[in-house]
Amino acid sequence: MAYDTLSSRGRATANTSMRKILTPILADNYDPETNPTGYVNMGTAENYIMTPAVSKFANQTIRTTSKTFTYGQGPWGSSRLRRAMASHMSRHFHSVYPIDADDILFANGITSLCELIAFTIAEPNDAILLPSPIYQAFQTDFSAKAGLKCVFAPFHGSDQFAPECITYYEQAYQKAEANGTKIRGLLLCNPHNPLGKCYPRSALIALMRFCQSHEIHLLADEVYALSVYDINDDAAEPFTSVLSFDSSEYIDRNLLHVLYGFSKDFASGGLRLGCMHTRNPALMDAVGAITQFAWSGSMNELVAVSMLEDQSWLDGFVAESRRLLAQGNLLVRDILDGKGIPYFKGSNAGFFIWMDLRPWLPEANDKGEVLEDAWDREAELVKRFSENKLYFTDGKSLSAEEAGWFRVIFSQEQTVVKEGFRRLFKILGV
Repeated sequence: MAYDTLSSRGRATANTSMRKILTPILADNYDPETNPTGYVNMGTAENYIMTPAVSKFANQTIRTTSKTFTYGQGPWGSSRLRRAMASHMSRHFHSVYPIDADDILFANGITSLCELIAFTIAEPNDAILLPSPIYQAFQTDFSAKAGLKCVFAPFHGSDQFAPECITYYEQAYQKAEANGTKIRGLLLCNPHNPLGKCYPRSALIALMRFCQSHEIHLLADEVYALSVYDINDDAAEPFTSVLSFDSSEYIDRNLLHVLYGFSKDFASGGLRLGCMHTRNPALMDAVGAITQFAWSGSMNELVAVSMLEDQSWLDGFVAESRRLLAQGNLLVRDILDGKGIPYFKGSNAGFFIWMDLRPWLPEANDKGEVLEDAWDREAELVKRFSENKLYFTDGKSLSAEEAGWFRVIFSQEQTVVKEGFRRLFKILGV
């Protein structure tokens, strides 16, 4: 009866809610002293190891005024915040042109910005093109309210970071168009989530040319731009922003947009602040007309702008974050190597390792029933993780081409990481 009180779209939305799955994971965190039987969450991509530094900075620095508790300058980001972000991106993204604060718009996170952009560049049932695998929330971001489809480009074992990857994007594009689906944009996650690798300039240029040839938007999510570190891995690439070279000969400026925010590099997901940089005035006007539905808040802005303006503190913060992330990356590599468990090579960015558990997928469920389908076998392994209060993001959620891949989050205390792997190895029997 309760579902009968909803619209068709309300019923469809209710059936996709992750609340029941995530609530016990997020509310029952493992702690070796206070909650040793709690969930070991190695699936949520947060920079846990740096949140104490942010907390200390805020407690020592933030001073409010009466204006802090007003609506401020509106749901686009204050001029002070946009100027500070323009300076930050010009400096750290090595932009070839000075970034104008008027070309930046804020909302309460990149999630909301994806939804707003989808609403303004596409019609319902149009599509966004994405590589496989990719961050799991993009599907909801683009589809839940804006009504877009997500079309995934599989690479069949080829290097998706090479310029030749365009062949596979083209195949996915042509297949969608042949089926009556209009592709309106391509979402690029650079550095990549969940692979943790950066795109070289040659691949970025190829992707720009591809988007220009079809007159579709290129959305560059660069939220992990400063979470890149030195790793002794020949397959790793340094970070190259789409802003760091002259792209005018490859793509129309009206089709190129950058997304960035505070949740990753600043270890401040709780601030709910993300921004869009675009030199497309029509898109800026369209998104700005509906940001009241994705308004952050003056208090959040105050914390964010304080971090941006204190360059000495921020430089030290970023350096320490990179040091600890490299340490965590190497720890997970050593642990997996010790057990002979494969993983994706080339990761030198973000908070994750792409772990290959295909050889350990169970052949039967706990009732002894044989599982023929590989995705059913992955789901059975996920079930066993849950029974042991262990959480990794599974390959199916991340639109992997093959079952058995999992994203491992290492940006937390080593005691947590080691406990997670202790539980994993017990489950796998290795």
